[in-house]
Amino acid sequence: MRPSRAMSSLRQLVLIGLLCVLICDIGGVIGGVFRSPNRDDALFWRQQGESYLKRILQYEPHRKSGAGVARNVIIFIGDGMGIASLSTGRIYKGQLAGRSGEEEVLSFDHFENTGFSKTYNTDRQVPDSAGTATAMFTGVKTKYGFIGVDYSGTATNEVAAGVSNVMEWAQAVGKRTGIVTTTRVTHATPAATFAHTYDRNWECEVNVPANVRNKTKDIARQLVENAPGNKMNVILGGGRSSFGAAIPDHLKTAFRFNGSMEKVCVREDGRNLVKDWLVSKKDSPAAYVWNTAELMNAEVDDLEYLMGLFADTHMSYERVRDTSDGGEPSLADMTEKAIRVLKRKDSNGFVLMVEGGRIDHAHHQNHAHLALREVVELDRAVERALGMVDLEDTLIMVTADHSHSMTFNGYPDRGNDILGFANRPDKLPYETITYANGPGFQAHRINDSWDQPSHLDTWIPVETMDRSALDYRHLSAFYLGDETHGGEDVAVFASGPGSSLVRGTFEQNYIAYVMSYAGCMGPAKRFNEACMHKAPATGGAGSTKKSPIQLSISILLLAVAKLYYLF
Repeated sequence: MRPSRAMSSLRQLVLIGLLCVLICDIGGVIGGVFRSPNRDDALFWRQQGESYLKRILQYEPHRKSGAGVARNVIIFIGDGMGIASLSTGRIYKGQLAGRSGEEEVLSFDHFENTGFSKTYNTDRQVPDSAGTATAMFTGVKTKYGFIGVDYSGTATNEVAAGVSNVMEWAQAVGKRTGIVTTTRVTHATPAATFAHTYDRNWECEVNVPANVRNKTKDIARQLVENAPGNKMNVILGGGRSSFGAAIPDHLKTAFRFNGSMEKVCVREDGRNLVKDWLVSKKDSPAAYVWNTAELMNAEVDDLEYLMGLFADTHMSYERVRDTSDGGEPSLADMTEKAIRVLKRKDSNGFVLMVEGGRIDHAHHQNHAHLALREVVELDRAVERALGMVDLEDTLIMVTADHSHSMTFNGYPDRGNDILGFANRPDKLPYETITYANGPGFQAHRINDSWDQPSHLDTWIPVETMDRSALDYRHLSAFYLGDETHGGEDVAVFASGPGSSLVRGTFEQNYIAYVMSYAGCMGPAKRFNEACMHKAPATGGAGSTKKSPIQLSISILLLAVAKLYYLF
């Protein structure tokens, strides 16, 4: 029996309506008001990380050279060390040694595997260190400013529900763990290895809003009281003030720089968390050190736990670091001591995060000369580590959390001072390194203190400025109190077991899956036959399981077909 005209019309309306729903949903992604093309929750990013891992395993089966099992994992983070920082830092390294610079080699330049990491946060094209570090250490991308939690929470009225991280995975399988940084140990990048919070600034209790203090601990307390922080074998960096352990003013010699990154979170609740940490470790060999001499004299080979806080806030830039016994140790020295504490024959290996954190801070204030020196110091730390471990059983990764707005430009001659001018002397001088934004704009403008004529109208001729000053700022094109990060991809270098998984351009959260797979810990270990001694779990490489989007489309099309025949 043929359907009536009314029924045919109704059927057409149903079809048109359903198609409109589908088209409008797609259109919300393509144009108009933005809708995320995915859920952005922890489950989505974990599935995404596993999906890329399976794809790479199709190219590089884990039985091949470079895969296998990493007893130890060391990840080096050059905070803010984008491609321009790598290139100029390499040249600067050579020029410090009296060479031309362009042909110089960083200690990780020859790592056999490299890739590119996409650094955006779930809510920002250009990210911050909290969201990027969370991605690298948990396998879950999140919002700007969030640490160790997925994107869905709010900072004012919810308890931080954390996502697990690489240190938790490591401790669960008997690996020793540690962090080394030149920032405060409560700062964004190191905090992402142990903390769960909706605001990266909650480093001590005074920065936590009163209405949520009974729901979440500040970051310093989480390190001392909560796992995995309270189980870490090594904690080295700055940040005594956040722990209520600041030293007297007469012992402080650090040169003071400007910028929001220099702000200090000073504990006011009367607690000394360093003492609390020592009490919690009273039944194990443990030590707290606060200067170079104490670190270098510590019997690290016999220690179970080592905490070192070498500055009230961030540690000093390498160029101005007090190198005396009473001063601050270098990043390379801290790295060496950390590895010596972590290496134990009776353990299942170790996981160590080392951050050259002040590359970022120097860029924020347009201090290019300080930033490049910090790149060189990170390189020295990597070199020190390479001399202490065996790449047959240790995966080493070197990367950045994000880039900066620094540019490497002009047509300077070969061997020209990388911090110098970008052209020949007979041309109008401008610098090889400039910034898109930051305080360097104002530093190069004529003000009331300038009493000389200028052929550049309102600008100070750059060749007349004292460019050797510690706080000299390179020119920026737009004024901001602090220069911004850059949004381009960053490089990832890898060597050792599992390093063959680093290839192509991938989401930043994939880095956690490389460490998980190679280290036989956490969510990806089930895909590594060398870990499980059996075939990978179902749904591995070559799986035909549909994605959530494919499944939704299939259900929608099935509904359309049923309605068509119903009417």
